[in-house]
Amino acid sequence: MFKKLFFSALFLLLCLTAAAQEAASEAAEENPAEAQNAETQPAAEQGPRQEAQQPAAEAEPAPASQEQAEADDEPDEGAGPEMASEITDKKDDEKQANGVLIKTKAGKPLKYFELYGYFGVANNFTYNMMLSGNNPYLSSRNTINNVTTDETTGEKVLKSSDERVLNWAWLKLHLEPVINIAEIIEIHTKLSIFGNTALGADNYEIDRKTNGLLRDAQLATSANIIFEGLWGVFDTPIGELKIGRMPFHWGLGILYNEGNRFNSQSSGNYLDRIQLTIPVFKFKIIPAFDLASTGMLDKFHDYLIDASQKDDGFNVSLMFTMQEDDQAILMNKLMNDKTVIEAGAMVMFSWKNNSSGTWKDEDKTVNPTGDHLVDPDKVYAYTSQSAKLWKLDAWFKLHLRNFSFQTELAFLTGSIGKILMDDGKEKSVDTMQVGFAIDMVYRIIPRKFHMSFLTGLASPDSADYVQGDSWNTPGLAVKNSAVNSDRSVDNFRFNKDYNFNSALWNQFLGRFTAGYYASLEADYFFIDDLKGYLGLTYSMALKKNNSLGGKGLPNAVEPYIGIDYANKSGFRLGTRYQFGVPLSGLDTDEHDTYFFHFLNVYIGVVF
Repeated sequence: MFKKLFFSALFLLLCLTAAAQEAASEAAEENPAEAQNAETQPAAEQGPRQEAQQPAAEAEPAPASQEQAEADDEPDEGAGPEMASEITDKKDDEKQANGVLIKTKAGKPLKYFELYGYFGVANNFTYNMMLSGNNPYLSSRNTINNVTTDETTGEKVLKSSDERVLNWAWLKLHLEPVINIAEIIEIHTKLSIFGNTALGADNYEIDRKTNGLLRDAQLATSANIIFEGLWGVFDTPIGELKIGRMPFHWGLGILYNEGNRFNSQSSGNYLDRIQLTIPVFKFKIIPAFDLASTGMLDKFHDYLIDASQKDDGFNVSLMFTMQEDDQAILMNKLMNDKTVIEAGAMVMFSWKNNSSGTWKDEDKTVNPTGDHLVDPDKVYAYTSQSAKLWKLDAWFKLHLRNFSFQTELAFLTGSIGKILMDDGKEKSVDTMQVGFAIDMVYRIIPRKFHMSFLTGLASPDSADYVQGDSWNTPGLAVKNSAVNSDRSVDNFRFNKDYNFNSALWNQFLGRFTAGYYASLEADYFFIDDLKGYLGLTYSMALKKNNSLGGKGLPNAVEPYIGIDYANKSGFRLGTRYQFGVPLSGLDTDEHDTYFFHFLNVYIGVVF
């Protein structure tokens, strides 16, 4: 019933959008002057994305030469403001006479096709990324060992290579095309060419050929194009409607992070979403609905369909924001010493009633399978999940002259599923998590010398070693012992793309949890385009038993230094070195962790 009402409302919105477009087109044909006045409104009133663009080329007969074409497009140097205005008005009238509403800015049509993105090549050098064998993210993948001969038995045995140096280079072209179909319709997409391909390897394929030097070339067919997002934007009478797979970034990014930054191998968070942004004075009210999980898929003819509706997962959220969407306007306010306050609040409810899995007739159980194709040779069955999760998140930003303060607070509570106990009974797995972050910057001498301080806290858990609860081996916070069960997941996990200047967490372990961190950095601008920086980051567990080895609270102290060059044409170049001093929180009963290093060198262009 809920779905029918929702999609009925969506259909009504699309009808209103089409009607509004048709009415505007008819009005433009009947009265082009009024349509022109409506389109030449100030940039601050035209919506969130107002990058300065060159006008699109008119479809006119080709002139005799390139110089003549440029002369025809521009007013004469001797023409005064009135003459220039008359020429612009004439072109706008010609646009409206065709009955087509093109997106405009200051009376000029924007490009039909816009392209943004970046190209980057980088090299990462690490020493002791395995943390002396204590890194749970890499331990299951440490499969390359030395084959030796046992001196006593003469048999061949495997011996760990104990390879401390891991070094790889990667390549990426990220593109964000925008198609402006009409004044009220846009199509957006995001894609990556080569998608962080490791140089020297075929894309996303392990090189198992022993004659790699004889082949001595990457496969020409291995180029991989990864489409990360695709969504449409429609201006409706009540607000902006977005439909599709779109990036989602909220606040500082500790819960949802768009990621996909230059010199980053991550693609960020995307949601299959329907979202409506309703402006109310200086605020925005944003309801949204997500198809979080579709469960099992089935092959039907030559395409895929959802095998069942009972194992789907959904999100419904309501957001309130007050912020400046145009970064150029925001920077202009800051340069003029204006105080800017931004804030946002979100309530999200997620639910999934059942999960699907493979039926095992031997012990009458269902093994979870995740989202993949149905195998016709297997029998599938539902298992009750009864997941109902609330996510509450609020953020606040203050820009006051040379001082900036940003903070985000996230709270999660509810149930995330069920667990089968040793006594054969199913019980609910509950969660209550809190995450908190603060970013502060003080520009002591603007564009010359800046100081920044980052700090954050992630709630702990009663279970052991949850800081080592990696993506490869999840579930350390839950135990199914009927005698001493732990059915509560309380350690908050920071988003893996939230960067707080820690090689240990941002590069080696991947996500920060069950602890506290603090990072202090000093930036010095040699020139406007060249910046040098140095800093120090400290991290620790909040409970001794939560640390990686359960032997202490402090994780590591990590000093770092780097230099970045970024000019106005988009060229980027830089390097960063970070040294890690491990403390008792990284030691285990089997191994003490030794010093670790991280070095990054990058070059590229942003456009």
